Amino acid sequence: MLTLSALSFSRSLRPAPELRVLAVFARACDLATPDGQRVVALVTPQVGDGPLNIVVAGLDRKLGAVQRGMTAAWQGDRLRLGPLLVSLDGAVPWEPRPDWVYLRRNRQRIAARLLLLREMVPNLKDLTGFLVPVRAVKSVDDLLALAGRGRGLTPAGDDFLMGWMLRAWLDHPAPEVVCRQVVEGAAPRTTTLAAAMLRAAARGECDAAWHALLSALAGDDAGTLAPAVERVLAHGHTSGADTLAGFLGFAQ
Repeated sequence: MLTLSALSFSRSLRPAPELRVLAVFARACDLATPDGQRVVALVTPQVGDGPLNIVVAGLDRKLGAVQRGMTAAWQGDRLRLGPLLVSLDGAVPWEPRPDWVYLRRNRQRIAARLLLLREMVPNLKDLTGFLVPVRAVKSVDDLLALAGRGRGLTPAGDDFLMGWMLRAWLDHPAPEVVCRQVVEGAAPRTTTLAAAMLRAAARGECDAAWHALLSALAGDDAGTLAPAVERVLAHGHTSGADTLAGFLGFAQ
């Protein structure tokens, strides 16, 4: 048995009685319940914190022992996965929800920074894997047409929806209501992993890169914006750009 130590874990994760390996990648292993309603991602420190993530030291050197379909089970504060035992003893809980109350109170400053953000990514359309013109997204039905569409580990249309919902948490008068409408319509149309990420975004949750970008938009130092944007764009092949497109393409 190989024991690995978790460094941090998302506060929104809840132990599930049964998990199976959904997919294995170079820096991550995705686990899902049989019904697909809950997903847990074991990730390397390079991937970092996210709504579904448990960050595990040394994981990349042990993923070769993990295969798709392998079962996993919780044993107290440890997750047993085939020959691996991931211990959460001493791991730091990480909050996936930004402080939306603070961010919404600072929308005036954020609105000014959004203009600067658009200037930083003038070629965003060329960076995305899938991008619907803003003028085409006029209703929840238009948004749902994006679910499951486009290329990528998470379909690019879903990444767009995630960004749109994060912006709704910033600017929509009833974000919980509209995000629930979006995720209830979109989740059945896409992959298990993308559906879990959509549900997280509907709860107002996002990864550490988006936390940094939102903080830069609301903060005093405009110099933090450019590196925060680069960090978001670096996510996946086009996922970061697709999510940013949805955030910038938000319209009530």
